[in-house]
Amino acid sequence: MRWPTALVCLLLTACGTKSSMTEVRLVVQTPSTNNYPTHFAQWLGFFQEEGLHVTISQIAGASKVLEAVVASSADVGSGVYEQALQMAAEGRDIKTFLTFARSPNFAILAGPKNEIRRIADLKGKSVGVSSLGSPSQFYLNHLLREAGLQPEQVSTAGVGMGATAAAALERGQVDAAVLFGSAITAEQSRGGRMLADARTQEGVRNLLGTDDYPASSLLARSEWLTQHPEEARKVSRAVLKALAWIRDHSPEEILAKVPAEFRVGDVQAELEAIRMAKPMYSLDGRVNMASAQAVRTVLNESLDNVRNAKIDLVKTFTNEYLQ
Repeated sequence: MRWPTALVCLLLTACGTKSSMTEVRLVVQTPSTNNYPTHFAQWLGFFQEEGLHVTISQIAGASKVLEAVVASSADVGSGVYEQALQMAAEGRDIKTFLTFARSPNFAILAGPKNEIRRIADLKGKSVGVSSLGSPSQFYLNHLLREAGLQPEQVSTAGVGMGATAAAALERGQVDAAVLFGSAITAEQSRGGRMLADARTQEGVRNLLGTDDYPASSLLARSEWLTQHPEEARKVSRAVLKALAWIRDHSPEEILAKVPAEFRVGDVQAELEAIRMAKPMYSLDGRVNMASAQAVRTVLNESLDNVRNAKIDLVKTFTNEYLQ
């Protein structure tokens, strides 16, 4: 059988392109404003532009993302910088090599049917966090201590994120909750009362004591970074392109790129969440020593093993792959 010359050339080009692309396994949570840059790098084709064939696995929960990276079932995880510190306290060498945001993008809201008006009013109340032992609980503990309370004076419950967390608050299963992204704006529209808001630079400064609090980040084992420096650079460039694209487009244009299956259904809440997140996205992906120390200060208040460990912060992050 004689194949048309044009078809043969097309097939050979396609095969050559695929074989020349480098495979990278990336694990990430379901799309939200906290991790949009990772997903947009895939949706907009920036990974492919860098010659990468990125396989994305979606996992529920930042802890599961970390488990995949530690177990080497993923090369890169889209998690949070706090996890690099937790691993350092356990003697594991996990590094953040790019951070998306200068804020953890959380807020604490009280339900509309109670009289809670400030963090100090949470004494003896129940507060929902995404999961017990998660960064959301660390933020809560820090703010409780700042308000003169001890974490033990408040009961906490894992309520997940997004719609499940909002539902727990609305049904009175918890008196207040740590919320993220569009769940914050959606709950405000239903009468939720704002107790603390870390979505702005002023909020981060007032609540966490820094102008730059690295949270959502790309994590990898140091061994993988050492063995695959070019892949790490390409992943970083693709995500930085996504950050630049998000910075240069309107909330409406950004939301239009999010696949329908990842929408929460409340368009105005999603648009407002994007508007709040945009100014807090990182410009260059870098972590600095002062911001790393701010994160450790928050963790020290919740985790004995981090507080008592001799952690060399320099080994928990690197900006080497952002050049």
